[in-house]
Amino acid sequence: MKTVKHILLALTFAVALPAAAITLDAARNQGLVGEANSGYIAVVDQSSAELEQLVAEVNAKRKREYTAIAKRNGISVAQVAARAAEKLEARLPPGAYYQDNRGRWVQK
Repeated sequence: MKTVKHILLALTFAVALPAAAITLDAARNQGLVGEANSGYIAVVDQSSAELEQLVAEVNAKRKREYTAIAKRNGISVAQVAARAAEKLEARLPPGAYYQDNRGRWVQK
């Protein structure tokens, strides 16, 4: 019986931990990450393992999408990312951070 309880407890934690991970919106709203002028997200100030994981996951997804768009349109991934950066910056809510063309973090 104790073994069953331990297994159920372990499963509960296994399911609950991924849900506790920070989301892009939450990190952006807290000013932890911002839209870099490269079309990807970056940590604004102090990093953590959780933020680094979020940044890596979001940027990997964006790179896959940018690569697909670039291939469809016969342009470079850098061109797609640069255009995406402009669009993402324009859609940011007030208070969110983005990098200006000099690489400085600016709050919208």
